[in-house]
Amino acid sequence: MAKFRLQTALDVRQRLERLKQKDFSQEIQAEQKIQNEIMTIQQQLQNNNQQANQLRVQGFGIAQLQFHAMFQTRLEAKLNILQQQLQEQKQQTERTQKLLIEATQKRRVLEILKEKEEEREAQKQRKQEQAAMDEIAQVQRSLF
Repeated sequence: MAKFRLQTALDVRQRLERLKQKDFSQEIQAEQKIQNEIMTIQQQLQNNNQQANQLRVQGFGIAQLQFHAMFQTRLEAKLNILQQQLQEQKQQTERTQKLLIEATQKRRVLEILKEKEEEREAQKQRKQEQAAMDEIAQVQRSLF
């Protein structure tokens, strides 16, 4: 059977697809990391609010309340920044996913071309074999 003419192109497409898959997984990991940071900040905010409520119940000083208020402000600012980063990361992940889909489609097109060419070659081979068998049969008939 003849070697697929576009095998090199198919190999390149497969390599590109693997690279796109790697990029996509890295984007997902980065997104997950940001989500984990957001969850940690939200937990810290919740703990800070609980501590501030306990201080109010027990009796508190202005310095302690100011400390908790400033800490909460910093956490909220960091949370806002992380949420913006998460949105940007989601957009980047979507772009990378689209590139992966395109790479997969391009690879699949070449695989389909390869399958068709292999089928044509197999059919051509069958025709040649059939012609050879017909010729042998004709020679045998003429001998008898």
